[in-house]
Amino acid sequence: MVAAERQAQRKDAYRNREAILKAARELFAESDDVPMYEIGRRAGVGQATLYRNFPERSAIMGALLSELMDHMEEVGADLADDPDAFFVLLRDLVEAQVSLQGLVDGLHAARAEESEVKPLRDRLARLLRRPLRDAKAAGTIRRDVNMDDVFLVMSMVGGAIAKATGPSGKAAAAARARTLIVEGLSPSATGPGAPAS
Repeated sequence: MVAAERQAQRKDAYRNREAILKAARELFAESDDVPMYEIGRRAGVGQATLYRNFPERSAIMGALLSELMDHMEEVGADLADDPDAFFVLLRDLVEAQVSLQGLVDGLHAARAEESEVKPLRDRLARLLRRPLRDAKAAGTIRRDVNMDDVFLVMSMVGGAIAKATGPSGKAAAAARARTLIVEGLSPSATGPGAPAS
């Protein structure tokens, strides 16, 4: 009987956590100014349950970004031998920026500690390093592109999205930014990283 009760409690705890993350994901897609009580209200959980799972807002933000990285790593593993893996991952990252722009803005506004952001940045760098190298070897990307450039690209996309209004405007801005970025990363673009003519 005790084991069954513990199992039921674990299921309840898991459902509560998932409900909180789902609510936070939806709210951060709408705004970067999301109070904790609103997340709890939308998730249908009490404040005690909310704070037991996530003692502060940055903990929810970190969990959502970690969840995104888990997904991206799964995609990366599926594309391990695909020469276009870098561009597929770049597209997915841009799409994620549209849906989670409020979350990204919220982290900047909260001045998230480097200790919270750096592990996620490191995971992203590890994920993209091999696909970037493979794209260079295949001649589909400029030879001088490095990981700092990739993070610069993501910042540029974020800036384009932030200036757009409404979901459709943000999606259009992201799509246009992605097109311009991919063209700029192409080895046919002029610059020191382009092949010699």
